[in-house]
Amino acid sequence: MNEGLKIWHVGNWCIHTGNEYIESPFLSAKKNVEVLNYGLPIVNAMKAIEGAEVISQPSWELYNMSPEEFDQRLSWASTIVFGDVETKCMMLHPDFFNRMKWESDYITFPDRFNLLREWIQDGGHFHMNGGWYSFSGQMGKGGWGRSLFRDVLPVKCIDGDDLIESTESFPVRCSDTNHPILQGIDLDAFPPLLGFNETAHRNDCETILEIRYWDQWFPLLAQRTLGNGRVTVWTTGASPHWGINLIKWKQYNQFWEQLFTSGNT
Repeated sequence: MNEGLKIWHVGNWCIHTGNEYIESPFLSAKKNVEVLNYGLPIVNAMKAIEGAEVISQPSWELYNMSPEEFDQRLSWASTIVFGDVETKCMMLHPDFFNRMKWESDYITFPDRFNLLREWIQDGGHFHMNGGWYSFSGQMGKGGWGRSLFRDVLPVKCIDGDDLIESTESFPVRCSDTNHPILQGIDLDAFPPLLGFNETAHRNDCETILEIRYWDQWFPLLAQRTLGNGRVTVWTTGASPHWGINLIKWKQYNQFWEQLFTSGNT
């Protein structure tokens, strides 16, 4: 059993307002609304790890967290997983826009990037999945390459838009088939991936899987140690749409279990 494995998953939620029906030149109506956790495939895979506890929250709850609530999550979690979480959720807080506080005392909070770095150095495992708001993201909106956390990641974020997509998929290669994360994984049966975030290799970090676009290979799975902790990244999605084929993979659960339970680097 993996007693003590407490995973805090943030991101991959959305609010879907349904279709808009235009019934006249003057009137229209949106019908149906749902709150959707499209990260459920990886959440369920993590819950399937024996002994693991998992909490999944949307990024807007991270944005609204008080410093005390953020500290409580760090104290509880042994592993933190971000997917499609832009840095504004870490940099900003609703209190900064609250007009009732314009004439009160100065408003500052402990920097969440520094707190997260310290949490890793104390033994935590931080993992980032790819997406339109991960790494640099669509039109740079992810913002991680401009953050105080940029040197913590085991890859380098590029400037500007980093999305690379294809309806055909991309070749993938492995640097070490005996790596603990890949034990028993059949890479010949690896599913087609429909996109990824372009990042650059970092010399002092380990790239385990690479993905090719044109004639260049980019990091797909990379990791590093930081103090007593570790940082891993998966630069494609763990859920649709980039991961729509990945979630059908027979070894999907096995892959995530080995990633989150293997401490070997």
